Amino acid sequence: MEEDRPEVDHDELALNLYKNTMTGEWKKVVETYEQHQLSAIDARINKSGDTAFHVAVSIAPEEKVQQLVRVITGVSELGLWTKNNKGNTPLHVAASTGRLNTCILLAAKLDECLEVKDLVVKELFRNKAGESPLFLAAFHGNRQIFLYLHLLLLKASDKDLKSIDPAYRRNDGETALHCAIRWEYFDLAFEILQVEPSLAYAVNELGITPLHLLASKPSVFKSGSHLGWWKSIIYYCIYVEELEHETVRKESVDLVTKGSSVEDITHKFPENYQTCIAFYQVLLKMAQSESCQ
Repeated sequence: MEEDRPEVDHDELALNLYKNTMTGEWKKVVETYEQHQLSAIDARINKSGDTAFHVAVSIAPEEKVQQLVRVITGVSELGLWTKNNKGNTPLHVAASTGRLNTCILLAAKLDECLEVKDLVVKELFRNKAGESPLFLAAFHGNRQIFLYLHLLLLKASDKDLKSIDPAYRRNDGETALHCAIRWEYFDLAFEILQVEPSLAYAVNELGITPLHLLASKPSVFKSGSHLGWWKSIIYYCIYVEELEHETVRKESVDLVTKGSSVEDITHKFPENYQTCIAFYQVLLKMAQSESCQ
């Protein structure tokens, strides 16, 4: 039978999918998925073990991604969560490349099927390095995606370190907050502190906390920089908006949350100072709570 001959056919299928993804022939990719279904869904098209869908979520037009999602879910709900050699699902890829609408589409599909969601979140949500899509969104500074995935997929807690969701942390102990500060995404660091304050105390395998990282970057503070007179003038002329806890846009998703706005003191400081103040406020609250016990 035709379907039982495939060693060569499968290789040819993977090669054609590879060529079509590289040349942007997304209509042909969709047609191939419709025609070959499971064979196309499972076909690995490069040395990284990516499927055509992995590539599509990072660079294809959203309309074509939607079409592929419809085809894949019509065959297998788990087909959306195939992992590549690094253990990344398409949602990992979309979160890394800043494709917010694609992340919303995939996460919404995940939320529709509780059985699949339970399996994905417990077993498929982290790659081989222990990184979740949420973690990778923070690593790459994709704030809107971080907020969306946090709201939809996680249950944050501000009580103690033991309550930190594993999705915030990878195998070496590095957390989403470590990454945001390391790469100087201070607006994102502020958001992370709002939704998971206990991350302020989290240590990586080297015993370094996010506060240690912030303190190791004196150049991001005016007091740690030696500015000439004209640079000082420019510094004081720079307008810095007040940081406020942000919500995911209503036009993107029908999910609106209201977070606490920053305390009045923070509006006088640039965002890196506000991150430091947010740390202080978290530490102060925890200290007051312990003293009352």
